[in-house]
Amino acid sequence: MPTRIPGCIVHMVQGLALFTLAGSLAAQDSPPAYLTIFREEVKVGRGGPHVPLESAWAHAFEKSKVPIYNFALTTMFGPSEAWFVGGHESIAEIDTLNKRIEAAPGLGAQIDRLAQADAANVSRTTSLLARYLPDLSNGPNVDVSQMRVWEVLVFQVRPGHEDNFSEAAKLYKTTLGQAKIEAPWTTYGVMAGMPGPTYLVFIPHRTLSEIDPATGTGAAIEKAFNEEAGKKLSSLAEGYTSVEDLIFGVDPQMSYLSSEFVARDPKFWTRKPPAPKGRSQESKPGQ
Repeated sequence: MPTRIPGCIVHMVQGLALFTLAGSLAAQDSPPAYLTIFREEVKVGRGGPHVPLESAWAHAFEKSKVPIYNFALTTMFGPSEAWFVGGHESIAEIDTLNKRIEAAPGLGAQIDRLAQADAANVSRTTSLLARYLPDLSNGPNVDVSQMRVWEVLVFQVRPGHEDNFSEAAKLYKTTLGQAKIEAPWTTYGVMAGMPGPTYLVFIPHRTLSEIDPATGTGAAIEKAFNEEAGKKLSSLAEGYTSVEDLIFGVDPQMSYLSSEFVARDPKFWTRKPPAPKGRSQESKPGQ
């Protein structure tokens, strides 16, 4: 289910990816077992003020030494949204981080101030918990530190039709394998935060131009699908209620990552220091 697919089934699947938020030094990252995603709908005209305030959140966690690392993604195509995506190896790890936030001196009050200030920029927030599904994903792993654009698909499936999605992912994987096309993707099943069954799929890109279906991997995938495979995928798509396709850019200023991860590409990932007090009223709560 990576990049662009044959035109006869473009309404069904367009891209999957590999996502990891571990601060590993390895060039090739493997996907975490769980994702926490905080999805914010940003008000029209508030994208600019939103950045320094979200950066203040990152500085606050960093100052408190709470390693609740996350990537910040903002939509390039799709509704005006910001996603903050964190990777974890267990639910127990998430619970431990929550307890560290509660125990950090002064952090709770600071979070409350930041949340109140953020109300001027955000109309709605949604928190999601998702679980990695390796059988519905495809390697190889990628160097996440070099990815600048992410496609995210949100598949909402009719209850009882989970097998439709599973069969489509496996058919796609088999077809690409036979054609020797490298197109990694990762699939996560939403455990909480959205009506189910819902699947999140991601695909990484170094540049926006890589999403072009007329060139590169997209063109190769188009060629790989014969009429029979296309018809099969189209029939499986009847089990979906909707497919939302979003394209995001990475925002390092709003991200909070380990020093080891930042060191893999410090020119891009290093956040700017907080603005001096008094320069921006909206960023003051995070100082």
